[in-house]
Parts: sequence; C-alpha cells; structure tokens
Amino acid sequence: MWIRDAEFVIVDLETTGMHADQDRILEIGAVRVKGNRVEDTFERLVDPGCKVPWRITQITGITAADVYGQSQVADVLPAFIEFVGDAIFVAHNVAFDWKFIVSELSRAGLPALNSQTLCTVRLARRLLKGLPSRSLGSLIKHFDINPDDRHRALSDALATQEVLTQLLLMLERQHEITELDELLRFQNTSYARNPADQQRLEHIRKNYLNKLPHSPGVYQMLRKDGKLLYIGKARVLSERVRSYFAGTEGHAQHIRAMIRQVHDIEWTQAETELEALLLESRLIKEHIPPFNKAGRKHRSRTFLRLGEISSSGWVTLIKHIRADGARHYGPMATHNEAMHLAQVLVSLYGASPDAFRSPERNGIGLESSQIGGPLTEEGFVCATAFLEGRDTQALSLLESRMRKASQLQKYERAAQIRDELEFMKTIHSRPHFLRTALLERTGAVLCTLNGKIEVHFMAYGFPIAHAVWPCDPDTFDTAKSIFHKRVLHPPDRLTMQQVDAITVLGAWMFKERESISVLPLTSNGSLSEFDAALEEMLDQIHSRQ
Repeated sequence: MWIRDAEFVIVDLETTGMHADQDRILEIGAVRVKGNRVEDTFERLVDPGCKVPWRITQITGITAADVYGQSQVADVLPAFIEFVGDAIFVAHNVAFDWKFIVSELSRAGLPALNSQTLCTVRLARRLLKGLPSRSLGSLIKHFDINPDDRHRALSDALATQEVLTQLLLMLERQHEITELDELLRFQNTSYARNPADQQRLEHIRKNYLNKLPHSPGVYQMLRKDGKLLYIGKARVLSERVRSYFAGTEGHAQHIRAMIRQVHDIEWTQAETELEALLLESRLIKEHIPPFNKAGRKHRSRTFLRLGEISSSGWVTLIKHIRADGARHYGPMATHNEAMHLAQVLVSLYGASPDAFRSPERNGIGLESSQIGGPLTEEGFVCATAFLEGRDTQALSLLESRMRKASQLQKYERAAQIRDELEFMKTIHSRPHFLRTALLERTGAVLCTLNGKIEVHFMAYGFPIAHAVWPCDPDTFDTAKSIFHKRVLHPPDRLTMQQVDAITVLGAWMFKERESISVLPLTSNGSLSEFDAALEEMLDQIHSRQ
C-alpha cells in the first residue's frame, strides 16, 4: 500500500503519571488522517477515578473539577477503538500511549487492540540526528508549527500529525520511501544504516573533511555529476565546511536541501579572509550557484556626489563614479539612506528652502545624476566637512531648529527634526576611514590577526594587492610594486566589479574596525615617503605584539 493511501490515527493521551500499571488516563485526543488530510477528530475527558496530581494540573491545566462527572475510561474506550478502526496507530513515543491503552482495555475486560504502530520519535531519531532533542516541543519548534493549546490531548495530537507530515516528506525526499511497509520497517532500522546516503557521507569525510586546511579560503559544493551547488568563504576552511555535516538539522531548510545533494567539495586557499571574501563575491557572480541567494549579480549602488554643476556646488545622488573633479561618498547602505542624507544636507545648506530636486528640472544635466540640490558656497564647504567627519555643525544646526520648533509648539515639525538629528548622528558615528571621499581612499589598511599583520593596499577605494607581514622581502616588494603602478594610473570611472570590491572591503573594515589601522597616501605625499611611513608603522605594531 502506498503511504498516501494509508489511514493513520494520531493519538495523544494526558495521564495522571508515567506508569501504565498504576496511573490512569485523563484525556484522549486523536486525529484520523489520510493523504495528509485530517478527516476526523476524537476528544474525550475521562474521570480517572483517582486524584489528579498537582504537577499534572500545572502541565496540562486539567483539574479535578474538569474530570468530575465525566465518563469512566471503560465507557469511552469502545468509541475510541471504533475511531481507530484499521488505521495505523501513531503517537509521539508510541510505546507510552500504547501501554496505557492496552492496560485500560485489560482492566475494562475489553478485547486487545491489534493495530500496527508508528512512532514519530523513532522516525525523528533516524531523520533528525543533529537535533539535540526529539521531544514534541523540539520538533514543533524545528518545523515551525503553531499549536493552539500545548499539553492538551487533541492539540498535541494535531501537532504530532503536522510533525508526521514533515517526517514523511523527508522520508520520500531523502530515502524514496513511499510504501507503508517500508515506512513501518524504517522506524526499526538501526541508526548505523541511516540515512540511506551513508556511503556518500563517508566519501565526503574520507576525501574532503579530513583534508581541509586550517586557513582562510573559498569552498565549492558540487553534486555527483559535477554541477556546482554553492560557493562560500571561510576564515577557517576546515571548521566552516565541517559544520555543514555536523548537526545538519540545525541549518536552514534550503541549506539542508543542498547538503543532501553534495558529493564533492573543492576549495581555494587564501592568505587572508578579505582575499577569500573578494574571491567568493567574484565567483558567485560568475557561476550563479542555485543555493547562493545573495550576491548573485552586481547591485546598483548609490553614492553622494559633491561637485560643480553649471558653476554651482551641488549635492546629488549618482550610480556611477567618474573622475570628474567632484568628491564622491559611499556606497551608501541603501538608496533611501542616500536620499535622506542629501535631503537633510540641502535643508541645512541649500541655496533655497525648496532646492532639493532633479538637476534636469532646471535644465542642468549631469550624466547618471538622479536628484539633489544646489548648495551655498559656504554650505558646500560645511557639507563636505560633515561628510568627512571633520565638523559637527550640522548636528548643532538641527538641535537649534528642533528647540525652536518646540518653543513655537510645532511639535510635529520638532519630531521630524529630531528624527533627522538621530539619523545624522548615526552617519557621523561611522568610522572615519569609511567616510573619506572615495577616489581619495588610497593607501594601506593594516589588520593585526593571530600574531601576523595583514597589509592590504588600496587605490581609489578598491583593494589591489596584499601581503602578510612578516614575509619574504620579494613578496612584500611585489605587493608594493603593484600598488605603486596602480596609483600612477587613476581610473576614468569605477567599474561594477570595482564598486563591488569597494563594498566588500568596506564591510570587512567595519567588521575588523578594532583591529585595523589605516595609512593614507596623501595628495601631496610621495610614494617613497609612504613606503617609509609604512615600514615604521609595521615596526611599531610588531613591537607592541
């Protein structure tokens, strides 16, 4: 018989204790299911003929008053047996519920129940080996089930029915079990023979998990036919990749689906986590693996541009960076954040109160510029100083405007300015190295990790070379040479790939902000002076270790 054609009755009992020979049933709840569809339910409170223990009342909410005057179990059992009929008797820890039913039938002098039994605990132990607990509560949480009234018989039976549905889906997908006989046998198979793909997992452990390096890098998960499933990066490859195959039930559902298909693993070692991040981002966009949901294509990023348009200083939102003599800031976290920041700057330093608009509305054109506003000459200087973290006048102006609006009892306006002030404080609190004008972000980022110093060279905002110090002199000189050559050839515009690298670099710098130092190459400084300063900084950091 196919599982989809079989009839199941999922049972849950509330009892006065744990021992079928001396404790009694308080409540019976049952659900008849066929083809994953609930066909009928059964619910009865039972007078146990004895005291309801206080601890049971605490758990179930059932009191002596609730069961007083209810039918005796001997009077309820015939209707329950008829409800079960020829269906498979299912329960979470079926041995517990089955023993109570058998004991009560025996005491009542009624015929024994001859149903086949299925235990959802046994199924869960074989299918969800990584879960720390296979209790009903744990499975309810794992499968995101929302029962109406836990620890009441019918509610728990309905929850167990939903758990059973999920487990049957797993059996079909992972083990191709679709027949009832196979299902009943599976619950009694030894753990050692499950899951059915034990040979595949042994292949992965033998050929990959035991050979992974203890270093940063990028890993690729592949199917048996070579199809790429997933690309990821790791600070420590051995730890990250092994984590997929330990406690798999703790992963998100789409990751569990991916792990079930993995047959081979490839990896590329990197010297640093940043190198791994950059490689991961590039490879995901090249290959678009089906299980990578983020970073599959280049995102259009928004920047702030402070520069001249028709002889006036403007702040505008742009999508593409060109070396046009203006100052560019970003990329901003979101387009809305960029829009809000430009609006506040125009409200503080704009040439007119309603100055925030599209440049084209005034017949002023600028390629890729979307919206913005003209600033006064002094306002242009102040806006630049604020964006680069050199001045807090904008915060003082907003505080003054908020107080004035409040004094005039314009409370809605005061609340609006308060929100603008909090927003601008957030912008101002960001690390200084992320606020330098983009095309002026040239120099070295030094990160101290695990007793070594990573030196990442960046030119015009994006990373171009690195070395891990101390290292072979030739290695360090090669990285510096790449940096020197790139500095001498500024880009006409930034490509999508470079903007993506800038975004990755910025996120990494923010994450490691407590461990990094930045040495800028100033506009009036020479490369030889920069090299000398870098050597001195390396010596200082090394001496402190």
